[in-house]
Order: sequence, then C-alpha cells, then structure tokens
Amino acid sequence: MSRRLNRDHRTKIRNIPRRLKTLNLWADTFNCPERALFPENEYYWNFKIPVDINLVQGKYSTLRDKAACAQAMINACSNLITVTADMDYCPRITAVICLPDMFTSEICLYRSEEYYQSFIIEARSENGASALINERSLASEWGLILPANVQELGIALEYYGSEDYDEWFTGERWYYGQVM
Repeated sequence: MSRRLNRDHRTKIRNIPRRLKTLNLWADTFNCPERALFPENEYYWNFKIPVDINLVQGKYSTLRDKAACAQAMINACSNLITVTADMDYCPRITAVICLPDMFTSEICLYRSEEYYQSFIIEARSENGASALINERSLASEWGLILPANVQELGIALEYYGSEDYDEWFTGERWYYGQVM
C-alpha cells in the first residue's frame, strides 16, 4: 500500500513542532556570509521557504504556524544582513512573505536596485495594479518580532491581464529586511 504524499491543500500536516524546529535551523544557516554570494551575471537570487505547502496554505494551515514560518524567514534575513554588514559588496537582502500563497515566500537578494524597485513601486496598467499598504502592518497583525536591522514594507497586488480568470490574482507581498 502506498502512502499519499502531501501535494495538495487538503492533507493535514503532522509533527508541526519538528517541522518548525527544522525551519529555524535553516534560518540559522544564514549566519554565513557565503549565502549572499551568487553569480555576478545574476541580478536576483532567492531561497524558497523550505516547508510543506500544507503548513502555510490550505484548510489545515493555522495563523500560528504561518506566523512561525514568517518569523523564521525574517530571522534568516536578519542573520544574513548582520553577517554581511562589513562586506565590501553586498546585495539588498529581503524576506518576502507572499499572501495568500505563502508557499511562494522567499529570501531574496537583489544585485540590481532597479529590479528591486520594480517590485515595490505603485503602478496601474491594463493588466493589474500595485499599491503600498500604509494602514496595516503584518508584523503587528501576526505578532512578528522585527530585529533592529529589519524594516517592513507591504504591497497590495492585483493581476487581471489574462483572458483566463483562473490566472487572475489578488494578494499581498510583505517585504522585510533592507526595504528602504
């Protein structure tokens, strides 16, 4: 008899404390400045959140578990900012918490300032819109602790540029780290 893998959003996740402990150990690996090194021809580099999708999305995910995962990502970002502070060159370092699709969250390193700015700009087009979220704080809503070297910036997104309604998207991106 084969076991069904946790590939959809309907499977209850087991052993959450162990999974969160593993995620926090992952965040600790960002105490190494080599994590900030990536090929010079790349203007962007990322590290995806290393968790089962059901931990952060779907009917069995909880706000408590999502907040714990977001905190681990913020801690990883802060760790990398700290260990690269004295480097001659260092990319802009952020953690991006994506909602409602939190499984797409990542630690992002930007070599190109122009590329980073393209993600946080307010804009409107025939395909969608983005706007700064000034009236809310995800950190406050979720009880996240922001280290001294981490700032918060929220962006509301809408995408409706496809004829296929299934590709339309409304969500938020919360940037933490070197965001200003």
